[in-house]
Amino acid sequence: MTKRPSLLAALVLLSGSLAPAAALTGREVIDTAQKKNGFSTWHDRVLETTMESYTTTLQRTRDASVTEQTDPRGEHRTFMEFTGPADVTGTLFLHLSPRGEKDQQWVYTPSARKARRLADAARDENFMGTDLSYRDLELIVRIQQWNDGEATATLEPEAQLDGKPCQVVALAPKNDEFPYSRYRLWFGDGDFLLWKVEVYDLEGKLFKTVTMSRYERIQDFATAQESSIANVQYGTHTLFKIRNVRYNSGVPDDTFAVANVQKGH
Repeated sequence: MTKRPSLLAALVLLSGSLAPAAALTGREVIDTAQKKNGFSTWHDRVLETTMESYTTTLQRTRDASVTEQTDPRGEHRTFMEFTGPADVTGTLFLHLSPRGEKDQQWVYTPSARKARRLADAARDENFMGTDLSYRDLELIVRIQQWNDGEATATLEPEAQLDGKPCQVVALAPKNDEFPYSRYRLWFGDGDFLLWKVEVYDLEGKLFKTVTMSRYERIQDFATAQESSIANVQYGTHTLFKIRNVRYNSGVPDDTFAVANVQKGH
């Protein structure tokens, strides 16, 4: 006579078949976001931006065109030309950020008619009256390119952001590429869109937040059309609005030559 399995045994087998899949690690969350949305996988990007700086009210608006190149294991390059208002039109900014080496920042102003290289102490000052140095604009791309040798990625408990459940990943850098102690990245649960980045200073205090909105998929890349950057310690913020974004259009390497800034073009 064939023995029938006990009810307890059947329940054990059933519960085993319905067990949830293993949770992703912090590193796997970032990798999945890159595969789905390509945040840091492009080679070059061209866009136009409007920067609105606020204290309690709108204080200043500036317009610029931005050209970038990035290499996950190499250099990130940024060239900006300000196009308005009149008092900043023609100002140029070049940032060269090699992997694992000191970066360079150059600024050309029409009034001075020459370029100057920013000293180390000036690199983290507010950039053209906004709430972050341009190095902070780039960090959203760069920190997602870090591997386990460059940063520890830890998955924190799920959290809500404006009613959206998010997977939160804490990144603790092992290098000094940016002068901050920790970053917390908030990825949407399911869409893996990056909705928020928290930046902590070297004393472990929350310093700045970057909040993304109005995502659009441009070519193969999810692109936030607006980013609000808040300086938590000073109570100010800047809203970046971007438009006319193009990826991987074959930007020439000599776009980022220091000689172009020194000549004013």
